[in-house]
Amino acid sequence: MTPSQSLDSLLDGLPGGWLIGHRQAGRLAIGPAGAFVLVPGDHDLATTAAWARDLAEDTRSALAHHLSWVPFVDAAVVTSADRPAEAAAVLVAADLLTEFLVQGPVVIDEPALAVLNGLLVRDLLDGWSVGTAPLAAKIDLCDPPLLPATAARH
Repeated sequence: MTPSQSLDSLLDGLPGGWLIGHRQAGRLAIGPAGAFVLVPGDHDLATTAAWARDLAEDTRSALAHHLSWVPFVDAAVVTSADRPAEAAAVLVAADLLTEFLVQGPVVIDEPALAVLNGLLVRDLLDGWSVGTAPLAAKIDLCDPPLLPATAARH
């Protein structure tokens, strides 16, 4: 299993209400507790963390083009490494990822999640696509006909 596939399986375990996007090996997870750019990494953590930070900054800029209020976008490297490292992003142990994402106050409410979902579905977030893999975009059978499908929600 590749690091991205491992990260994807962890994201599949998130509770309902989360939007998931992918961009190369990076993943975007947006839910009630916030917006997070996640990248897998066990080697060269400093370089991987810098990439995560840059990706989070790009994502926040993309959101700012469409929204008057933009959530902070946290950058994190999901790792199994048990050594501390100086990094430009938070290092999160893979087995603690779900707790990292869901704990904390609600900072993005349902109406804001719906708007963010629309941006992700319409490919308006500078390279982020719906789901965890290129074919992960799913049609929600509850959507009315001729309207865009909703993003893969967990």
